[in-house]
Amino acid sequence: MNIVIMGATSHIAKGLIDRFLHRGEDHVYLFSRSADKVQLFLDAIGRRGNDKYTICTDYRAFSSLSYDIIINCVGVETRNKHNCDFTRYFTVTEEFDGLAIRYLQTRNPDALYFSFSSGAVYGTGFSNPADELSVNRIQVNHILPEHYYGIARINAEAKHRAHNSLRIIDLRIFSYFSRYINLSDGYFITDVMEAILENKLLITDSANIVRDYLHPEDLFAMIAKCIHAEKMNQAIDVKSSRPVSKQEILDYFTSEYGLKYESRSFSENASATGAKSNYYSTCNRASQIGYVPQFSSMDTLNDEARCILSPKNEA
Repeated sequence: MNIVIMGATSHIAKGLIDRFLHRGEDHVYLFSRSADKVQLFLDAIGRRGNDKYTICTDYRAFSSLSYDIIINCVGVETRNKHNCDFTRYFTVTEEFDGLAIRYLQTRNPDALYFSFSSGAVYGTGFSNPADELSVNRIQVNHILPEHYYGIARINAEAKHRAHNSLRIIDLRIFSYFSRYINLSDGYFITDVMEAILENKLLITDSANIVRDYLHPEDLFAMIAKCIHAEKMNQAIDVKSSRPVSKQEILDYFTSEYGLKYESRSFSENASATGAKSNYYSTCNRASQIGYVPQFSSMDTLNDEARCILSPKNEA
């Protein structure tokens, strides 16, 4: 198959590229604004010179090539509400989503389009995990910046459902962690990694949140299941076999890697998408196509953190 990955330098894209090239059954077109960054990544994983990929930097050429699978990994930072151009949630999403949909409409209506969505579609707060009957309640006369990203994702998903004759799957990711994550991203888990690597004290909020860290292998397995399933147009929550609490994470990295931390009560949440206490899903729609996660959130952290922290362990 011919597979195109838009946003080839993104965190999620890197794990998929590694696995597609390792499998060696497909030709992968890697679209990115920076060919140098893509080459550096391919060097790092030992894939440079592989004849199974083509690097493309000009999105104007997107529609001139032939694809069976489109994977849109283009994203916008949602980490910090104090340093974020919120308009990009809408403009960037629309630009690249439109590119993919136009390709399906004009070039290959049988191609399968994967769009990465988010648990943010369920709203903010997450006092309880998402389920099949969850409702996103927004005060339409008082829309706040923390609502913007979820609204942008809902808008994209609704547009995809409206194109019901096309093969479009929205994969909702709640949390994702791999060895390719940017440690300066400022998420809780990257702060943990940095604290261990730099042997410094981690200052963290005392609130005991719950997260669902999807393993790169499970994400790849989910995509494979979708590729081989019958024609679909729907959104699917992709999850691990078990979520993990913040305290479990702190206990694990303290025991295994000597993490030093201090918990404090913070009055403000810095996330651009709002505070999320139980940010995971109990929906089982993915099981309908045979997806069964093989890894828990703790498995994900264990496997992938080892690759990040191994130089520290060997020292």
